[in-house]
Amino acid sequence: MKLIEKISQDLGLPEQYLSSALLNSRRLVKRIKIIKRDGNERVVYQPSKKIKVIQYWLISNVFQSIRVHSAATAYSKGKSIKHNLLLHKKNRFFLKLDFCEFFPSITYDDLSSIVDSWLKDDRSHFNSDELKQLIKLVCFYKNDRLPIGYPSSPIISNIVMYNFDLLISSNVVESGMYGEVKYSRYADDMVFSTNKQGACQEIKNCVMQLLIDIGSPTLKLNEQKTRYLSSSGGSALVTGLRLCYDTHMTVHRKYKDEIRRLFYCLEKGLLSEKEKKSLKGHLSYLKYVDGQYYSKLISKYFDLLKNIPM
Repeated sequence: MKLIEKISQDLGLPEQYLSSALLNSRRLVKRIKIIKRDGNERVVYQPSKKIKVIQYWLISNVFQSIRVHSAATAYSKGKSIKHNLLLHKKNRFFLKLDFCEFFPSITYDDLSSIVDSWLKDDRSHFNSDELKQLIKLVCFYKNDRLPIGYPSSPIISNIVMYNFDLLISSNVVESGMYGEVKYSRYADDMVFSTNKQGACQEIKNCVMQLLIDIGSPTLKLNEQKTRYLSSSGGSALVTGLRLCYDTHMTVHRKYKDEIRRLFYCLEKGLLSEKEKKSLKGHLSYLKYVDGQYYSKLISKYFDLLKNIPM
């Protein structure tokens, strides 16, 4: 059975529908420009709905069966930004590293050999050439690079980064040279923590050498986003959350200021319906990451919240 027939049967969609989607897979892609906090533009790509359906089939039937390292906390089932922070709560010294152009740095060639190995080990009945051609066509874009915005891009990035995460674990975490190191990677954000003062610079040097040694994918550090932090004097900021000296986890001060602004506008009757939804979303997130501060807000603004269905 051809792969397109298999997908057609699984999804209950006509083969003609899927074939039409494949013919236009790289033509019917929307480019959405987003202004980042630093003022620069980021282009996000949105494939057609038909292609998204095929991508979700690939995620369920192929990509979720390929191994991903436990250090990868983004886009992984049962893991979150909160899990990423809690991993580091017992250490005092932190190193934050970021990759330049993370998704676009990953190419189809970086994934191809991994799919070959999976097909052999998994003893799958998929035709290798058919499957790889399908992945290349629907999951990659210009110059066969991984696009920002495709539903399949996050899990592909974790798959491709497995060997790198493995090298980090063996050369940094398990070596004992840098103290009791914890490592997590949330997409392109790497966080290292240790109980050994002065070890963070040495860890960075090791990471830079490993990026050279691994070869695939070809990645570079964004030096402007490198941060050395310590929780010994107060708190450390890790992937958007703040870890306090007493291992209590909370959100950044600016995030709290925004929530207080929304409550002030609500009290004055100036909050739009869109902003009410935004406030609900903020409170839901806050309840998840910092229940103590959430309860404090709920108690303080209880009467106001009656106007917002929770």
